Amino acid sequence: MLTDDMKSIIKNANLAFFATINEDGSPNLSPKSTLRTINGNSLIFANLASPGTIRNLNRDPRIEINCVDIFSRRGYRFTGVATVHVEGETTFEKFKTQMAKELGPKTIVYNAVTIQIKKVSPIMSPAYNNPNVTEERLRETYLKKYGVSS
Repeated sequence: MLTDDMKSIIKNANLAFFATINEDGSPNLSPKSTLRTINGNSLIFANLASPGTIRNLNRDPRIEINCVDIFSRRGYRFTGVATVHVEGETTFEKFKTQMAKELGPKTIVYNAVTIQIKKVSPIMSPAYNNPNVTEERLRETYLKKYGVSS
């Protein structure tokens, strides 16, 4: 289910937005920078500071993740079911070690959360509706806008 393009967007976007459902039915949206792929059908992220997200997922495991490359203005919406992993579980311990290598040994990981993907939808800027717009041109425009040299 996860294509090379999806994996690339996840790796390079560095920030994704996670939607869960609060107890009263209202949405909870939380940005996270630890989204990673673990196989062709699953994602994982670390709970570094998201007690509300974890509380929601323990009650209702449905989740949606939007991951967009801000420079190309495209990405993916991943809809799935989450499983919260705690200290002592193999999944947690392995991911905690990975996060320590990536983010530093002082990083506190409270949970690892895996997501079994049920559906993937592309997210595309309406700018792509213009036949003169290409991904390369959008990247150039937004790299310049944000003052990023490529």
